[in-house]
Amino acid sequence: MSALHEPSAWAAPWPAVVAGAVAALGLGAWAVAADDAPGRVLTGAAAIALAVAAVIGAVARPRLRADETGLVLRGATGTRRWPWERVDAVRTMRMRRMGLPASYLEVEARDEAERDGPEPDSRLLVLGRLELGADPVEVADALQAHRARAGRARGSERQGADGDEHDEQDGDPGDGEEPGRRP
Repeated sequence: MSALHEPSAWAAPWPAVVAGAVAALGLGAWAVAADDAPGRVLTGAAAIALAVAAVIGAVARPRLRADETGLVLRGATGTRRWPWERVDAVRTMRMRRMGLPASYLEVEARDEAERDGPEPDSRLLVLGRLELGADPVEVADALQAHRARAGRARGSERQGADGDEHDEQDGDPGDGEEPGRRP
């Protein structure tokens, strides 16, 4: 398999996971040593939140994985998979946070519909630089490349024996143009 067709994977960087665990321990120690009750509650809550984030960062690896079959997202509650046919959009959102530029990866995906059940649920996955360990813009480009290769692979399965798709109509006759003729 060539390097272009290998799966891509992204996860939180190990130094950030370790720093979160060390900060959780430090805040936990501070909560135990604090004299005032509100201070203990606040630092204890912060220590627990950082510890949970560090555990998720260590266990849910890789956080996002992509290949020609689809996307895989690992989290605290398990692993979810979406084939490319169920991924509706991959984009980045750029904004300013505390005066600094930030970008996020957004993926719209539809879950499988249950048999004889309701329509499939649509999900919006939002992942930042810390979760991915890479620039979300670069991740979005890589996801689009995997998605395009998957589309070409499916398209080649539908082609005729001579390798040509038998679609001879270039224009839409309903818009007043002649088929095959461009203005």
